[in-house]
Amino acid sequence: MAQNGAADRSPLRTILSILFILIIPLLIGIYIAPRIVPAPKIGIIRLYYDINPATAYEFREQLDYARNDPAIDAVVIVINSPGGTASDSENLYMEVLDARDDFPVVASVDFLAASGAYYIAAATDAIYAKPGSAIGSIGVISSLPDAVFIEEDILTTGPYKSFGGTRDGFARRTETLKFAFLSAVAAGRGEKLGETELSLLSRAEIFDGVRAEELGLIDGMRSTSEAIAEAGRLAGLRDYEVVELYPLAFADDETGTAVFNYQAPPVDTERLWAVPSDLAPGFYYRYMEFPTN
Repeated sequence: MAQNGAADRSPLRTILSILFILIIPLLIGIYIAPRIVPAPKIGIIRLYYDINPATAYEFREQLDYARNDPAIDAVVIVINSPGGTASDSENLYMEVLDARDDFPVVASVDFLAASGAYYIAAATDAIYAKPGSAIGSIGVISSLPDAVFIEEDILTTGPYKSFGGTRDGFARRTETLKFAFLSAVAAGRGEKLGETELSLLSRAEIFDGVRAEELGLIDGMRSTSEAIAEAGRLAGLRDYEVVELYPLAFADDETGTAVFNYQAPPVDTERLWAVPSDLAPGFYYRYMEFPTN
């Protein structure tokens, strides 16, 4: 009996027991856990070219996807845009503000974040750019209505029903939108603006990244990969995946091949800086470089 008891308590048997009871289940758990619990993700939204109803819809769909996916813990908005329609820019600004209740949102400017694009960036937790980035143009462009005239074949219930208002009225609405833009920048940047006067920003100048940092319009010079790392830090993440949200939000391939093979489109700088020729009448937070000759 004593010999059998000693054998039962042999070191080899003890080691094998520990191996089967503790180590092997632990290894199995380490293997299975990533397949059951998805790794944290940082989503990328690319705001490219003009902000209009179509691109604003795509932006909102990607942001909604991120907010509804528990695996996405932060979002980085990569910006190459001259801005666009006032209503869409304002709407996306408020959408980003709401999304910050769910996770950190960081903006990374490549070539251009002007007017409405900067309006949206002002809603994020942090804005980063490059020294040569073009940033600012905090202002409004609008087209005035035609002079009021009488059309004998058209009956309206008010003198300005066909025109939307007087030219003076349109000018006042433009000023109202300008101050709304400035207020959004002041609220978003807060103390980061330092001694920068809103009257300076209201001149609607474009600044390079160096000057924008001096004025407090951005938080520093960082590459997009560094901006992603900052988003991870704000979210408290050490290990994470980076995912493009466009193919996830608009995937139509059940196999996931389209998502896996997605490549972010390169930016056409000529198109980015081109002056639009078909803007509908209305109000725009948009930067335009007009020919001087």
